[in-house]
Amino acid sequence: MATNSETRVTGGSASVHFPWIQTRLALERTLLAWVRTAAGMITFGFGIFHFFEMMKSAPGVLPPWRPGASKVLGISLVGIGTLALTLALVQYLLMLRYLGGESFMKAAGIPRFRPGLIVAVILTAAGLATFWALLVRLPS
Repeated sequence: MATNSETRVTGGSASVHFPWIQTRLALERTLLAWVRTAAGMITFGFGIFHFFEMMKSAPGVLPPWRPGASKVLGISLVGIGTLALTLALVQYLLMLRYLGGESFMKAAGIPRFRPGLIVAVILTAAGLATFWALLVRLPS
C-alpha cells in the first residue's frame, strides 16, 4: 500500500513508476555505451591515419604495399564511429519522446540536465570535424 508521501509525489503508488525509471536509466546507459564505442572508433581511426603517415617519413621504412589504404581505413573508422553515434543520438531522442513527458520526470526525480546527451553531441561534433579534417588531407 502506498504511503501518503508516495501518493502525493507520484500521483499513485511509487511501484507503478519503477519500471519506467528502470527503462529510462537503461536508455541512459545505452547512450553512454554508444559514446564509449564511438569515442574508441574515432580515436583508433585518427591514430591509424597519423601513425602510418608518420611511418612514411621515418628512415629505413619500406614504402607501403598499398599507398593510401591506411588513410582510407582511418577515415572509415572515424566516419563509422561518428555515424554510429549520430544514429544512437536519434534513437535516444526518439525513445525519450516515446517514454513520455514531464509528469514521469517529476515523479522519478530525474533532472532535465542530461550529461550523457551533452557528451554525445560534443563527441559527434568532434567526430565530424575530425572526419572532415582527415578527408581534406587525402590526396586527390
